Amino acid sequence: MAARPGRSVLSLQGVALADRQFSAHTARLDLELPHGEVALVQVEDEHDAALLVDLCLGLADPGAGEVRFLGIDWATHTPRERFHRRRRIGAVMQTDVWPSHMTVLESVLVARAYHFNQPRAEVIADATELARLFGLPGLPAGRRDATPMRALVRAACVRGFLGSPDLIVVQDQVLDQSSELAVPMAQAISAACDRGATVLWITASLATQAAQFVHTNQAFRLGDHGLIRVRRSR
Repeated sequence: MAARPGRSVLSLQGVALADRQFSAHTARLDLELPHGEVALVQVEDEHDAALLVDLCLGLADPGAGEVRFLGIDWATHTPRERFHRRRRIGAVMQTDVWPSHMTVLESVLVARAYHFNQPRAEVIADATELARLFGLPGLPAGRRDATPMRALVRAACVRGFLGSPDLIVVQDQVLDQSSELAVPMAQAISAACDRGATVLWITASLATQAAQFVHTNQAFRLGDHGLIRVRRSR
């Protein structure tokens, strides 16, 4: 995977999760993710996983320390500036990504159309190519409630990788358990990293079928002492 020199895409320096109580120690999270690298982080508690995602996306501030995206501390930005910087981040998750007033297709395309003013035909072509990679004949055109979970999971993958984002955050419990998506996810991650993107996969277990197919540069487990580097068994 080709990595570009220079600053990290994502950096956590002495970060404390604002409302997490670690036993015995005040833990600090330190993480450096350069361009073109993949990191797996095992977080067993769903609440902690959600907190970590929010920190990385600039949706919440840490109790201590700094979270930097492309070299700049999220805390130095206004809410509007954070909103615009998030256009450079892709997220693969089910929570809060399917607005009830939009079809699944519109929800997948809206970020590219709004932030980058890319012609709709080009966005649809790119999204369709990704949809086929993830096992869909095309993008679901209906609303969330009328779309099968299998299709929603794959559409979430399309949404996360669409548009060559600098950072892709994966946090989807359904995806962790899907052996069908293991190979296409590995292919999508490899292609993204070849373009210089960085991938952070937050998973309930490093041993999930999907995660086992992904080549990683770093692997961690979140525990009472913060992020502990671990060696993955292959």
